[in-house]
Amino acid sequence: MTEIKIAIPLHGKMAARAFHQPFFRQRLAEGGFKPLYFLSPVYYRSFDFDPDQYFELQTEVYDEYYARHFLLQQLRMLRRFVVVTDTTDLRFREMIEAKLFDATLLGMAAQMAYVTALRRIPGMGRLLAWLEKKFYVTHAHDKHFKDQNVDCVLTPGMGNYNFWNEGSFALEAQRMGIPAFAAITNYDNIVNMGYRGFNPTCLGVWSKQMADEVMKLHGYPAKKLEIVGAVQYDRFMQPLAMSREEFLKSIHLDPDKKTIFFAGGVNINHYFEIYRLFVEQKERIWKDGFNFVVRPQPHAKLLDSPGWRILEKMFTDAGVYVSNPGSVDASGDRTQELRLDLGLDDGPDELNYLLRYSDVLVNNFSTMGLEAAICDLPTIHIGYDAYTFGVRFGVTTAFQQRMTHNRRPLRLAASKVAKSEKELLAYIERYLNDRSLDREARREYAVSECGELDGRAASRLLHMIKSRLSK
Repeated sequence: MTEIKIAIPLHGKMAARAFHQPFFRQRLAEGGFKPLYFLSPVYYRSFDFDPDQYFELQTEVYDEYYARHFLLQQLRMLRRFVVVTDTTDLRFREMIEAKLFDATLLGMAAQMAYVTALRRIPGMGRLLAWLEKKFYVTHAHDKHFKDQNVDCVLTPGMGNYNFWNEGSFALEAQRMGIPAFAAITNYDNIVNMGYRGFNPTCLGVWSKQMADEVMKLHGYPAKKLEIVGAVQYDRFMQPLAMSREEFLKSIHLDPDKKTIFFAGGVNINHYFEIYRLFVEQKERIWKDGFNFVVRPQPHAKLLDSPGWRILEKMFTDAGVYVSNPGSVDASGDRTQELRLDLGLDDGPDELNYLLRYSDVLVNNFSTMGLEAAICDLPTIHIGYDAYTFGVRFGVTTAFQQRMTHNRRPLRLAASKVAKSEKELLAYIERYLNDRSLDREARREYAVSECGELDGRAASRLLHMIKSRLSK
């Protein structure tokens, strides 16, 4: 059987950590696919790749084209907000807040008025996507498609917000008659990332809930989607090579103690509060002592700030294990982070171990809460802000708690939301005494978001592609 050449553009972390991991490349090989990866410059220029299989995603061409066309910028901005949910309402207000002191009063008022008026018009998303497809045509990868005899394309997302590059890539393929498939890479993409930029040959979604949302919010046809599951979470279904004792010893923690895992967001103020409570006042947390692990959000808003460098040293000096997926060395080298994104090393999947072997997760309403539910790890979300001076609303817990996907009843039933320090301490004690509490609710929530959790999402996605190609 002839190999199916499938072109896969990878621009962001979520996509790379789903579609370039060793297990996914193995499934591609088993399914008769030859992947041709188009990596964003930060990935492509950092390592020496096989030139027959790896190419540079022309993001600089796309960025230059976008910067030249004001109307294209407006079309994409509108497309971000025409999917009307609580989350996009909040993001619209966040955008206004961010521009408030840089724009003229008249200009800001005009933008608010026309976005507010247009975003609720039925069919506006389809019109915006059609206008962009019709009048803003790029050809950045035409030669690659032709020279490599590409059979099909697989993109993360559908060309919506944060997936502009992948959307342009897919449209270029479609103009040349190449089928373009898409797969969702995060549980909030449908409600949070705006209207799609292209119509895939078929869309792989995670669950019935996600299928219902994409049909309702995007007007997407049922005949062009399939429920395949969450590809990047297949790894959580596989056995681990190290026992809990072996893993904790490998990161210099005590396997005889309970382990509390804090995974934060981009708001650096939360980390100072966590340091005060879990390090300076740790005797209030658990009388027998505990292992403490801190994992910062791998985002430039946090990791590039001078405050984080100070905090990281404070944590490590206090004996806290900092699991930093976005660490850089003194010279600014990001090689370790990029290797992790692309799955280039054979070492242990540290996050997988932490989610499976910790006793409780303290979180700020991030994707980690879903991953913890998959791994049956009790989760407490911090629902209060100890420090608010000078903080924009977009990074507060009040903002997070109003987002559509964070208000789902199953998510709230599967975890606890601490509205005060007193509640946080009480919930930690409760779960450390009995890790099995709320287990059924965690399972129900995980299945509602992810569909089947059997480790076969990648296989179903590739079967979807092959079956549609044969028609």
